[in-house]
Amino acid sequence: MSETIKILIVEDAPADAEICEREVRKALGSCRFQLVETRQQYLSALSEFQPDVILSDYSMPGFDGMSALKLALEYSPETPFIIVTGSVSEDVAAGCMKAGAWDYIIKEHIKRLGPAVVNAMEKRQTLLTKRKAEEEREVAYKALDKALNDSITAMSKIVEMRDPYTSGHQTRVADLSAAIAGELKLPVEHVKYIRIAALIHDIGKIYIPSDILSKPGKLRDMEMQLIRIHAQGSYDILINIEFPWPIAKIAWQHHERLDGSGYPNGLTGDHILLEAKIIAVADVVEAMSSYRPYRPALGIEKALEEISQNRGILYDPAVVDACLKLFSTNGYKLEG
Repeated sequence: MSETIKILIVEDAPADAEICEREVRKALGSCRFQLVETRQQYLSALSEFQPDVILSDYSMPGFDGMSALKLALEYSPETPFIIVTGSVSEDVAAGCMKAGAWDYIIKEHIKRLGPAVVNAMEKRQTLLTKRKAEEEREVAYKALDKALNDSITAMSKIVEMRDPYTSGHQTRVADLSAAIAGELKLPVEHVKYIRIAALIHDIGKIYIPSDILSKPGKLRDMEMQLIRIHAQGSYDILINIEFPWPIAKIAWQHHERLDGSGYPNGLTGDHILLEAKIIAVADVVEAMSSYRPYRPALGIEKALEEISQNRGILYDPAVVDACLKLFSTNGYKLEG
């Protein structure tokens, strides 16, 4: 062990403190010790001496071991705390351990103190190493999450470059989809991946000629068929990316409808993912509310009327209800 190890002894009997020092030196070699017996001395030592291990008597006239333990857990929770006492019942010993003590030593078995301190130091090092690894994993996770979000944003921008007339559409759909998911009380992680799916649900539009995407006036049947391939195109692109969520299937199904009238697969009811049902409603509301090359904006009232009239027919009832509540009760507004 390093000779810089610092041992704080909470003890009102100097002779007993000397015995503790002797036993610890046998196990660790040269150490630094500090003896305290009052609460104020103890608090000062925690902040200034910053011990590696705390040895505390259980029963003292002015400052007891349980009080010392509570303060240690508050100010220095990673510091091993060992009760060293003349006598203690099994119930008291169990209470000390339950309260957070690392070990307890009966003074008549003081030779156990050295090995107990060594064991506590090793356990502390293991905990610190584990915590450091967890912190490094957290940093790596945040970096990976940022890279994922940056990649998703870049993919979304690609669609906007191909279809400038719907610039911001995916972002607005993503915001509304996340709000609906939140209103449905879905878990935070669930809401997160619904937002991601919505941000890139139209990525398949890169397969569609830009002159069709920006064509004013009504589209011909063949042009409409080309437009409809974007859902399949989104799936074909996204299925090759190993997302931890079913992003490709969600994008694939965002134009499916409950009654089977949607595309590309004519799915019905429960065969459609909930996430796709959410994005479907958000997509319709945003699209109808916004300007398109082939028509002026119809407005939010018309959009909400559409999903209300087709509640349970084309659109999931719970999703529709959540969306309507956002606008009617919560004051939600489409931005941009």
